[in-house]
Formats: sequence, structure tokens, C-alpha cells
Amino acid sequence: MTEDVPVASFSPFASLLRLRWIPILLVALMIGTLAFSLSEAHWVSGNAAHLGGLWFGALCGAALALSRFRGRVALAYSLALSVAAAGQIVGRVVPSPDILQSFADQIWAMHLRLVTLFVRVAGWGASFSSGESVGDTGLFVFLVVLIGWNVSAWLAWCVARRQRALEGLLPIGFLLALNVHLGGQPTTPLWLFIACAILLMAHAAFTQRNLDWERRRVDYPGELGWTWAGSALAIALVIALMAGASPLVGTPQGWQALSDFMRLTRLRTAETAERLFSGVNPPPSDQPLVVAQMPNLDLIGSPLPLGRDTIMWVLVSDPAPLPPEVGSAARLPPRHYWRGAIFATYIGTGWEPAQFSELPQVPDFPAEPPPGRYALRQHFEITAPHGETLFAVNMPVLAGEGVAFYLTRADDSARLAGVLSSYDVTSWATDVTEAQLRAAPIFYPTEVISTYLQIPAALPQRVRDLAARVTADTPTLYDRALRLQTYLRTTYPYKLDAPPPPLGRDAVDYFLFEAPGGFCSYYASAMAVMLRAEGIPARVVTGYAMGEFDYTRGAYRVPADAAHAWVEVYFPGYGWVEFEPTPARGVFAYESGAVSQPDSTPTPPQTAISAIRGWGLAAWGVALTGLLSLAVAGWWWRRSREPGWRTPRGQARALYRGIRRALAWAGLAAPPSATPDEFLSAHAGAFVNRAPLHEAITQATALYLRATFSPHPPTLAEMQTARRMWRRAVPGWLTMWVRAIVRRLERRDFYWG
Repeated sequence: MTEDVPVASFSPFASLLRLRWIPILLVALMIGTLAFSLSEAHWVSGNAAHLGGLWFGALCGAALALSRFRGRVALAYSLALSVAAAGQIVGRVVPSPDILQSFADQIWAMHLRLVTLFVRVAGWGASFSSGESVGDTGLFVFLVVLIGWNVSAWLAWCVARRQRALEGLLPIGFLLALNVHLGGQPTTPLWLFIACAILLMAHAAFTQRNLDWERRRVDYPGELGWTWAGSALAIALVIALMAGASPLVGTPQGWQALSDFMRLTRLRTAETAERLFSGVNPPPSDQPLVVAQMPNLDLIGSPLPLGRDTIMWVLVSDPAPLPPEVGSAARLPPRHYWRGAIFATYIGTGWEPAQFSELPQVPDFPAEPPPGRYALRQHFEITAPHGETLFAVNMPVLAGEGVAFYLTRADDSARLAGVLSSYDVTSWATDVTEAQLRAAPIFYPTEVISTYLQIPAALPQRVRDLAARVTADTPTLYDRALRLQTYLRTTYPYKLDAPPPPLGRDAVDYFLFEAPGGFCSYYASAMAVMLRAEGIPARVVTGYAMGEFDYTRGAYRVPADAAHAWVEVYFPGYGWVEFEPTPARGVFAYESGAVSQPDSTPTPPQTAISAIRGWGLAAWGVALTGLLSLAVAGWWWRRSREPGWRTPRGQARALYRGIRRALAWAGLAAPPSATPDEFLSAHAGAFVNRAPLHEAITQATALYLRATFSPHPPTLAEMQTARRMWRRAVPGWLTMWVRAIVRRLERRDFYWG
């Protein structure tokens, strides 16, 4: 007796074509082509997080295809997941667990971010209803994720469930062609997509025809797979080449492109010859000299100074940090920033500097530092060209000759000026604790209130509402400031290439609700404005971050990209205290003293990898768990669809197939045409010294033949006995499997030397 499977259908290439990795590879190539085209279009500056929706949509479609959901239910499921994914990418509702301390912090952050997202969506609706354009790029990202997710899911669904490639290819192909056209891109992605589409359709058609022939027991030549695949590949290549060449040979622009290419080739050849044989030295670099430049807060969103050139060296009286080899557990020295400018008035698009006394004067400070302060001596060596602005830590009180003090009219805060490049200054640096800040009174001087609580009347109400939500239920002023700092650091991505606010827009409102991210100017402005909205005096200051300690020189090297903006909050009795809302810099930790935390690496412009992080690890875990659950449910449903799988007949067939599959892994394979009895005879020698294994396969074979051909099926007791026999034989099978792996490795002649 023989199994009902045509011999010809098991030709090598026919079996190869039915492997699942072929359509998976083709689908992945087509989705990757669309993802590449979207990333090259740069529709949203520096934001690639939305491209992750294409891949997760394909996974969702494949999982739904394996499930028992019908088409309409699967569509609703995919739409719901795509909306959730788009909301996560745009609003970052689920934060990454590595940035918050506790589960309560996670819930608090999720609640605030969800409310902020709803406010943002309401802003989109208000713009539509009023006929205004929507300047928020989040709407575009939301729609791209929504559409991309579902076209990818539809492609995977059609290929895996319906086995109709053409229906699944139409939406994603239209989206790719539209993006290539609108983005003015070359047609290369389309060529690759067309070639993959033709191969996928050919594979789907061959698979369907193959299955139909097998169902009808129609014999066919084994070489048909080679002929079919070869023809499909040739057609795909010809069509792709014709699509690529048609613009060159069919339009005047194409001929002009060919002419330009030949002329460019000649020019490059001439340039190469001149470079090789002229003997002329390369011209001197015309790169401009780096200068000391702080962030420009006249217009929030202006690019930051970049580069690693040294701006200045700073020697301080604090103990030097311990060398790196001591370990990360060593206590870090106090964190200090080198302040240069103070800003007091927020005008919506930027800040205006604080008003200083017209004539420089020597300040008359007390001899001893006030509570929460200590004397810090600093020596500055400014190596880059600079203006009259000089730098010092928080509250300078004494400086060397040639350094002028200018005092603010509101609170006698000092800034330094002079034409010196080398000078000494003493400051009363911050040395407060959390307990002191929490116990600070709430009675502010009149001058501080009138200057540092100013916010423009045109500030959007949603900024005030967000500040109130974030600081709700906070008992002290310090807790409010800390809550706002944490919210900003954990909610908004750090992006050096963030686009500037649209013309006429409030910069803080734009950053909080629409921008894809921002840098220090945005973070500091947002925190200061939100604090002021809550009645807490705050201001933005600029200068340079601490820099890197040079152990050879015993001083801090401050590079150009350390230019920074941060926030100072006024606490009665202690004065201005620094806060750091920018996530690329470490926070000021006011515990038993102002202990610093190391700076984090500034986040580069977002890539596909950083896009995946934007979802949050918790969101990925939920998504993967859901997809895995769908896959398991689909497997269970498909198994349940097999006729009589719960009956002894179905169990006997499943047991025999499982044992045969395990034996094939152990090297005991047989042609598909071999009958069960022929398999036992062919491998009788392999079971000589493995009695439990021989008994298990013999019993499983007998039950399989009865279940398939006898009117008297196996009983449940016989099935239980067969399973116990197979369990006893598993150790012997494992030995055979390991030896089979070793033999395969030896046949490959691997060289380990």
C-alpha cells in the first residue's frame, strides 16, 4: 500500500517553491522597498518611527491570517491595532520602563501623555473645522502609520490566507508609486517592487495549481517547477529593465541624462588625471574658526553650536572626579554649569534678556555664604574668540581685576563682562538638599514676582492646562518643579535636527503638542513657562554645560557642543536653584548636597532603530504578546479544523507524523513515496541497539495503518500506551539527533583552526 501523494509533485524545485520562506522573503522585500522610499522622501524631518508601522502591520496581517477570525473581524482588529500604534508613535503614551522609577510613575506618565494626545487631536479637528492648515507634523505621522500598517497587513493577509497576491499588491504598490512621484525620487524602488510582485504572483499561481493537481491526483512532470520559475524570473527581469530604461530612451530628458552622464564621466577622468599628475598640494582649509557662542534664545529653535573644538578650560576648587578605572559606583563631584546670560521675558517666539544696571558696579555681598550655598573658586581660560560675556557658576560674588559685574534690577543677580580670556571668579554655588527646598517658604519678593512670573496673554490655554495636570497633587514648590522636570525629560525625544516652530506660532505650545522633539532651548523654555503658569518664579539661562574632566591638566575641557540652556527656579531663602529638563544632560540631584549625575549621550537624528525605541519597551511587549497569542490561536484553530483530530484516528495519525518528523531530524529520512512498512524495513539496522525506539515506531506505525485503512480504529487505551512508549524512547532519539548533527558538520569540512 502507498500513500496518496504523486511522486512528481515532490521534485526538488517543486518542493522548494512550496517553502514558506519564499513568499515571506518577497513580501519583506516589497515592504522594505516602501519603507526605504518613505525614509528617503524625508517628509518629516529626522523622524523614522512611523516606518515601524509597516513591519508590525505585516506581522499583524500574518497572525490574523493564521487565526480563525473572519475577514471583517480581522479588518476591525487590524484597524484598532493600527490606531493604537499610531497614537503610541505620535503621543508616546506608553513610556519606556528604563526612564521611570516605579509602576506608579508609569501610570502617571501614561495618563498625562494620553490626555495630551487627546488635546493634540482636538487641535487637528479645530484646525480642520476653521479651514486652517494643520502645522502639526504628528497628523502626517499618524496617517502614515495608519495607512502603512493596514496596507502591509492586507498584503500579508492576502498572501497567507487568500493566496491571491495581486489583490494584496495593489494598495501597497499604489502607495509606493504615489510616494515616488510626489517625492521626485528615481524609479529604482519601483523596478524592484515590480520584479518582486511578478515573482510573488507566479509563486502564488504555481502553488495554487500544484495543490489543485494534487487534490485531483493529476500527474505532472517534475521539471515543471523549473520551467515555471524560470519564466517568471525572466518576465520579472524584462519588465523591470523596460520600466527602468523607458525614461532614458523614450523622452528627451532621458537622452539628456545620458549625455550628462557621458560628459560627467569625461570631467571626472580629467579631474582624476590632474589630481594624480599635477603635483599640486591640496588647498588650505577655509573652515571658519570656532567661537564661543551660546544658544540663541531670541528665536527658539535656532540651531545649536556644534563641534568638539575646545572653547575654554575651567579649573575649580572642588575635588577632582575619581578616574574611570575606580568604577561607576564612585561618588561624582557636584555638577556646575558655566552661566553667561540670563533671560527674563518670554515673548512667545523667544526670550528677552533680563534688565541690568546701566553702569557696572562692585557688588556688596556678605562675607559668608547664605544657607544652601558654598564658596566655589573658578579659573577660566577661554581659548576661542569671544565677546565681552564672561562665565561663572550660578551666583558670582568676587572676581579678579578687569572683570565687571552687572546686576539685574529685579533681584541683584549678577552677570560678568570683560575682554579678558583668563580670569578668576568666586561664586556661591548651590549646596541645598531636598528637605531644605521642600521646606522653603512661598513668600516671594515683589521684584521677583513682577519679573519672573511674566507670561504673554496669548499663551495657548492648553499649555496652562497641561502644567496644571502635571503638577496636580504635588505638596511643595520643589515637588512641582521636579514633576515638570521629570515629565519633560521622559516624554519628549531629544532631537538636534528638530524643525523650528512655524511662523507666528508659540514655541512652547509647538514643542509640547506638535514638534517631533527638540533640544535644550525647547526644554528649558517649556519648563520655565509651565512653572510660571503655576505661579513659581523661573527663568532660562544660557552658557555651557560642565564639559569633560581632563586628568592630565586637572581642569574641565568645555567643547563647542556643550553650549546649553537650562532653568533656574527661585526658592525664598536660597535664591536661584538649577534644574535640568533636557534628557541629554544629567539632572542636579539635591540629596545630601548638589551631587551630579553623568550626562547621557545626546540622541542622534532618529533612525529605524530609534524609531522602534519610540514605541516604548512596554508597548512592544504588549504587541508581541498579542501577535504570539494570535499565532497560537491560529495554530490551534487550524489543527481543530483537521477532520477527527480529537478522535483516536486523528491522534494516531498525528503521533505517527510527529515521530516520523523527529526521526527525519535524526537522519532517518525516506522518500515521500515510501510506505510506513517500507520505512521500517529501510531503517531496521538503526533500531538494532535501540529497542525502546523500535517498539515506539512499530506501535505508532501499526496504529497509523489501522487509523488510515481499517474500519476498526485504535482505542484510547492503545493511544495512551503508544504515547508512553514514545516518551520512553525520547532519550535514544536525542542521542541519534546529536550524532546526526555532528555528522552533518563533519561533512561540511569546517576548519576551526
